[in-house]
Amino acid sequence: MAGSAATALTHSRVNAVTVESAINVVERFGFSPDGSSDNYRAFRQLAAFATERGGGRFFFPKGVYRVAKYRTTKTYQRPAFQAAHPTDITNAVYSNCNGLELIGDRASIKLNGGFHRSSARQADGIVSGLLAATFMPFALRRCTDVLISGFDIDGGVRDMTRDAGVTEAHAYLISLDACRRAILRDLSLHHSQTDAILLSDDTLLTGLLPGRACRDIRLERVRCESNARGGLAPLQVLGLTCVDCSFNGSGRGTGAYGHHAPGFGVDVEPDHRSPKDVDVKTGNLHFENCEFRDNFSAFLAAYIRSFQGSLTLINCNSSNRYNAPNHMIICWPGAVVDGGTHDLGAGTFWTSWSGQRGGDLVLRHSRFYGSGHFGIFHAHPGNAVRLENVTITGTQDKPTFGAFPAIEADPGAGRRNVIQGCRIFLPRSRKQPRPATEMGAAFNHATCEGNLFKTDLKPSEGEFLVMYYDCAVAGDQFQGSIAAHRS
Repeated sequence: MAGSAATALTHSRVNAVTVESAINVVERFGFSPDGSSDNYRAFRQLAAFATERGGGRFFFPKGVYRVAKYRTTKTYQRPAFQAAHPTDITNAVYSNCNGLELIGDRASIKLNGGFHRSSARQADGIVSGLLAATFMPFALRRCTDVLISGFDIDGGVRDMTRDAGVTEAHAYLISLDACRRAILRDLSLHHSQTDAILLSDDTLLTGLLPGRACRDIRLERVRCESNARGGLAPLQVLGLTCVDCSFNGSGRGTGAYGHHAPGFGVDVEPDHRSPKDVDVKTGNLHFENCEFRDNFSAFLAAYIRSFQGSLTLINCNSSNRYNAPNHMIICWPGAVVDGGTHDLGAGTFWTSWSGQRGGDLVLRHSRFYGSGHFGIFHAHPGNAVRLENVTITGTQDKPTFGAFPAIEADPGAGRRNVIQGCRIFLPRSRKQPRPATEMGAAFNHATCEGNLFKTDLKPSEGEFLVMYYDCAVAGDQFQGSIAAHRS
């Protein structure tokens, strides 16, 4: 999958007819793709032209489009603020466009991150470092029928430094606020000082409530890698499809700058949940053939009252080479993870979350590997989990305390957890020298049917116990020195 994204950026996918009918930005707006000239004014002029015209099709020929300037003033830059500060460095903002295509032929955009974000306070009390942010080349607001394709964007964070405690700024490589029917295709987005992509509402722009969320956004062959806070932040969006995308290495490879928490691949964390704050809740998110590798957290979606509709991960893969403790957190009503391989490292796949009730997660036809205490952990009441035909393999190479997996929370409301047709392997290396018997897997308030538990532990070395608490058990089997214990 990752190779397909790289191939998409190596070979031009620009349709000749589309290019012929597009405005060449080098010829029309004076862009210089020579890798050294400053294209700040050209980006601003293009955005102003497209906004005034109400859209258009624009072509970026192959080359490196450097932007030397960066922002040092107020983050959100509402129109009134911009009008009062005409000389400030501001983003390239496309507003109210209906039919906007920004097409690159292996076009590379290089932002300037060569500055320090200081913790010193200005005369007005604001921490000056909070205002230091890279230029945003594609900030779209209330745009409809959008295509952005064929760009490599380097956010420059490897050249940036900051004092301890200086938090992230409003700085994204692509931001969509209150946009509809947008496609992001064949993009490599890396080394942003915050997130690669933001999908949000327009409250920050207008100050008015309720904000208008994004709707019907599609990502195809988009690669987000080594961004300081995260890859994709779908905060306020109804209808998002990501196909053949990768969200890797968030918080890694950012040089002296380090990372901002939570360092996610994808973080579904809405700013608003009430109808008075946003017109629709976030939901109907679909990820297919995507990968989440070596982030501080691969995928986060845990605030049930802020969600609606579905969440699906189909044939997606993840890994956790750096052993982040919270590899995935999914607590969503009606979420489905179907297919794919997930290497949890020493981390945990959380199927419930603190303070959240009403989650209903299905894990189906997937493979999980882990060396941590729990692997898959269901620990918070009021949420249900269903495991169907899942393979869970312990990779511990030393004694490890705790159940693996641990499906223990009471779903409540007459519901049951379900573990059905699963294959679970407990390696002998995780067994403590004493006592002779030790907890292996643990299930509570569950229906367990047709599962196979295996171990390479020998009877002379002790025994693992599969713990059933308040469970209905039928047809579970055990191979090796492993047995059932019911309570």
